[in-house]
Order: sequence, then structure tokens, then C-alpha cells
Amino acid sequence: MNLTDDALEAKVEANAGALRSGVQLANMKWRALGSPSGFSQRDNIQLYGSDTSGQIDINPEGFPAQSYPGSDVVISTDNDDDCLSLWEALIEDGDKKAAVDDSKEFISKYEGNNSCSYKLTRKVELGFTYSSITGKVIML
Repeated sequence: MNLTDDALEAKVEANAGALRSGVQLANMKWRALGSPSGFSQRDNIQLYGSDTSGQIDINPEGFPAQSYPGSDVVISTDNDDDCLSLWEALIEDGDKKAAVDDSKEFISKYEGNNSCSYKLTRKVELGFTYSSITGKVIML
């Protein structure tokens, strides 16, 4: 039994669960708004709080795609910064735990096809993925 590996796995599972909950909350908010298809009704949805940190941009499928305050041109998950913005809006607790490089606890990376990965810097084989098309969060 390796307690260190067990602890790292638990940390990854906890963060995956937090992201999964955030995605579900955002999807429910989108549904409560009437499942809007119009761009302006899916941009900067106030998910929680009253400032821009609680805003999320929802794609036409009804799932979080990015989180940038202000006016967007396209709402889609298509780069590392989009993936990091999702982490920060949906599960960040004020202490920066993810980055697009290995400077934080998790590495946030765009994997193509509207999907992100979040891997533990210390042990990159541990992590999870998020698909903004399906809303699924899957452990690696």
C-alpha cells in the first residue's frame, strides 16, 4: 500500500468532483434560464456571487466553455487559457492551484475537440478530463 499515491489520487478525485459539480450547476442555471440558444444569453451568465469571477460562458450544448468577462466573439473551449478559465471559475477557491505550465499543483491543458485535461504536476498520470461538448468529467 502506498499512502502517498492514495493521497494524490484522493486529491485528484476531489478536484474532479468539484469540477463535475460546477459543470452541473452551470448546466442547471442554463436550463433555468430557458436553455437559451442566443449568444448574448449564454455569455457572462452569473453562476454565483456578484462579480466577474462568478460568471461563466455556456456553449450551445448547455455546458461551460470558458469564463471571460466582457464581450466574447465565440464561446468555445479551444485553447489552454479557456481550460484554465474554466478551472478558475468552477472550482478555484481563491488559492491558485492550476496553471497552463507546471508552476502550480495542476497543469491545465487544451487537448483538442473542445476538451481539457487537468493533470497533477507531481504525477502527471493522475488527472481528469472535461469535455465541454458532453459536460463529462472523466478520471484518467
